Amino acid sequence: MDKILVVDSVSKEYPGRVAVKNVSFSVKSGSIHGFLGPNGAGKSTTMRMIAGLLPVSSGRIELNGRPIEEQEISKLIGMLPENPPLYLDMTVRDYIKYVARLHQQNDINSRVDKILSDLSLQEVSHRLIGNLSKGYKQRVGLAQALVYDAPFIILDEPTNGLDPQSVVELREFIKKLSLQKTILFSTHILSEVEQLCDEITIIHKGEVKASGPMDEIRRIFKKGLTLSIGVSSGQKLPDLSPFGDVHAQLVSQDSVEDTYQLIFSSEEDVRKELGRYFYEKGVDLLTLGLEAPELEDIFLQMTEKQ
Repeated sequence: MDKILVVDSVSKEYPGRVAVKNVSFSVKSGSIHGFLGPNGAGKSTTMRMIAGLLPVSSGRIELNGRPIEEQEISKLIGMLPENPPLYLDMTVRDYIKYVARLHQQNDINSRVDKILSDLSLQEVSHRLIGNLSKGYKQRVGLAQALVYDAPFIILDEPTNGLDPQSVVELREFIKKLSLQKTILFSTHILSEVEQLCDEITIIHKGEVKASGPMDEIRRIFKKGLTLSIGVSSGQKLPDLSPFGDVHAQLVSQDSVEDTYQLIFSSEEDVRKELGRYFYEKGVDLLTLGLEAPELEDIFLQMTEKQ
């Protein structure tokens, strides 16, 4: 996939402090790119610069190979900020129509009808936004980001305030949306990132700590071959010294199976040899699988919170 967005050595400085320092990453066309970091890391500042809402202090941002300052960026990027810009004294339908008019859309009524249907807002379309729950306000904020059909979408905490069922529905909607658009997706819910995102960027204290495909970042942070194994309940593990330095930890037990995590000092895949070894030692090996580092562990290590 081609790169639709390139952020190159971008910094944002305020009097007395640097909010973002030499941030660089790229987003591939047609992907869902996770943008992660703790509160105050510089995520919102970076996304606002990408959307053209804040000027950069240094560096460059390109969309479709051109600097954003040379383009009518408001028609190319739809943004759901963490606090959506809602007019609380307008009805949902009137507000979405207003946004569509601002962006000079054609067939406004049909476009508004579609986005209200996609986000399950029909039943509240004639209610004042100020009288809606936080979850519905979040959906209205998403609707305003999508109604003018921009090809690049920035979602800052899109599931904030939604109930569990709405989170599932919105997650499926974002998956479908990615078939037509590119999405930069910021969230604190790491399970959402693992389910939705192709690539991620982790930012901390205004600097990028890692960026790239999820599998590649996991590989970088892998400390050695990690296996999950299950043996018949009550059986002891054989001596694992022939495989070098191995750390074995009992994870769970039940009446059928004891589950262990094995962490090897080497990354060499020894699953075949391990299976034969257990058979020779008379230990029933019921399950054997590779384990990858959890995104949560990587995130905590990157943001120095372990």
